[in-house]
Amino acid sequence: GLNTEIIQRSEGVGTIQTISIKLSNNNFETLNDVTVQFGEKGRIQNIGNMGPFSSVMITPEVRDMNFDKIIVKANNGKMESVKFR
Repeated sequence: GLNTEIIQRSEGVGTIQTISIKLSNNNFETLNDVTVQFGEKGRIQNIGNMGPFSSVMITPEVRDMNFDKIIVKANNGKMESVKFR
């Protein structure tokens, strides 16, 4: 399946230094037209195709840092994964 992992690293109390998202394709088949959106109103980022057992790291743009969820779609929207923060 399609796995979404949120990785947050911080220094000090309450401060977030970096946020990264790791998308993994755990399928034997290629996922086509993969897109990522940070929150309902975030800009849709086109990732492209992900081969079998591949992964990619993504960092949200500054304006999208306060996202509440990540929406990942693949195969022309036929596959969707939502991960809440």
